[in-house]
Formats: sequence, structure tokens, C-alpha cells
Amino acid sequence: MAPVKKRRVNRSRPLADLLPALLQTAIEESNDFILAFETDPDTGRRKIHVMSGKFVTPCMLRKLIGQAESQRDEGSTRISRRWTKRESSE
Repeated sequence: MAPVKKRRVNRSRPLADLLPALLQTAIEESNDFILAFETDPDTGRRKIHVMSGKFVTPCMLRKLIGQAESQRDEGSTRISRRWTKRESSE
């Protein structure tokens, strides 16, 4: 098993500034990219989770797509595109 990469948390920059680079890395490595929000029911404290890795199975993906489609009238959005790796322009 590959060793876990340790990443230093950078709290000095807003998360919105860090997301494009995190997303680009996930795309380059063919990883899933998950952005999720959580509100603690007891304290009301809000948290955002950003994860990348190999998480979503084909079965889980079909379920998530179905859920997004069924909640479209509630504001859910889903965008799908055909994807091919771009060759480097070096």
C-alpha cells in the first residue's frame, strides 16, 4: 500500500483560493473530488470537507446521479461531460 501523503493545512488563504489547484490535481490524477458541507445539529457549527481519492464506485455514482436528478426542482445541479486526458503541450 502506498504511504499516505501528509499535507500541511494552509489556513491563511481562503478555501475558495485553494480549490482550483486541488481540483486540477484531482483531475490530473483521475481522482474523485468531493466537496461536502456539514452542520452540527447540536451546536450549529458549520464545516466544509474537501476530499480527493478513489471513493465513488460505478454503482454509487449511478445512485448519486439519480438523486441529483430527482432533486433538480429543489436546486440540485449536475453537469456531465465526456472526458479525455489532454496531452501536455511541452
